[in-house]
Amino acid sequence: MNVFQYFAANSAQIINLTVQHAQFVLYCVATGSIISIVLGLIVSTGEPNPRRFSFDWWATGVREGSLLVTAAVLTVPSLALFVLFLPITGLGTTTAIIVLTIYTLYTVLRNTVAGLTAVDRSVLESARGLGYGRVRRLLTIQLPLAWPVILNGIRVTTLISISIAVVASIVQGPGLGKLLLTGITRIGAANAFPQVLIGTVMCLVVAAVYEIVFAIVSRLTIPRGIRV
Repeated sequence: MNVFQYFAANSAQIINLTVQHAQFVLYCVATGSIISIVLGLIVSTGEPNPRRFSFDWWATGVREGSLLVTAAVLTVPSLALFVLFLPITGLGTTTAIIVLTIYTLYTVLRNTVAGLTAVDRSVLESARGLGYGRVRRLLTIQLPLAWPVILNGIRVTTLISISIAVVASIVQGPGLGKLLLTGITRIGAANAFPQVLIGTVMCLVVAAVYEIVFAIVSRLTIPRGIRV
């Protein structure tokens, strides 16, 4: 069968795998983004030059340590990290979700920290003069101003996760990786090329859908004056 014939004969399975892939990425990115944003909010509330052993001093240390660790994890080949978790969580969706969620942390955390710390200090000082406490300044001033940068980090990590999620099939994870892995391991055999090509194209479709979603979210959540 050629590519079109293969798609027509297996359209239900292909669409099911595509939906699985999109849901898998959504779950992991959402979980990783929540973790990263909460951590970023906790460690980015301090002063630029905190006193030694103050809360802000410790927060700065945690922030730099978190960025260092998550950046180091990001350099580990995805195939290796999936395999390393096998003795702990075994084959299946659990391992796939844990590893992909770990890969989403760095980009969102980095953008969260960058966005929050880039807010003009004079704006924060003015808010302090108006009686805004630390938490109120963080939630009503810093977070809204940093949101465009944070959202861009979530968008980037989503697109990266779409490709990494394919590797999850090596541990029997969900999604289009099953189709791609089957085609790659059977390369040269009947229908192997259509499987690889269709799996690749459907990953691009998932990425395009997410791009549209992020464009809509950006329009709805970011005021025109601070869009980047």
